[in-house]
Amino acid sequence: MKKMTSTLALAASCLILAGCASGPQGAKLTYETSPPGATLYEGSQSLGIAPVTKSYPSAGEGAQIRTAEVTAVWPSGAKTTFWTFLKPGDDNVTTLSRPANAPNLQADLDNAQQYASAEERLKAQQKRDQARASARCQAQTTGGGVVAGVDDCK
Repeated sequence: MKKMTSTLALAASCLILAGCASGPQGAKLTYETSPPGATLYEGSQSLGIAPVTKSYPSAGEGAQIRTAEVTAVWPSGAKTTFWTFLKPGDDNVTTLSRPANAPNLQADLDNAQQYASAEERLKAQQKRDQARASARCQAQTTGGGVVAGVDDCK
């Protein structure tokens, strides 16, 4: 019985380690636009107004990941398209820029003003969320108390 328990424990450990050794199974890419406020499309499907983070699954261990073609469309009708290759585990940010020669720049700049403050609020919220997920915050919320006078959980 003792030998069987040891064998099962060893097998379970091998499975856990194999799962850890397989590495990242995909990649992330966050799309931003300049000026802000463009709507992003993948084919005919709207992804929403930038910034948008998209996850891409890996085709296999070590294989490059080709992103889908994403098109940014500004209110003026200006468009640009982007795609790239990622490595498994990547968490990148790219900025799609409005074509310089596209007409009606002012319409897009006016539209961007409403997203600039919203983008700042979003970044502040993401920073708060990241702090709340930190190990220090986790310790504080489980009764570990404030560490070195820093309260990350706000």
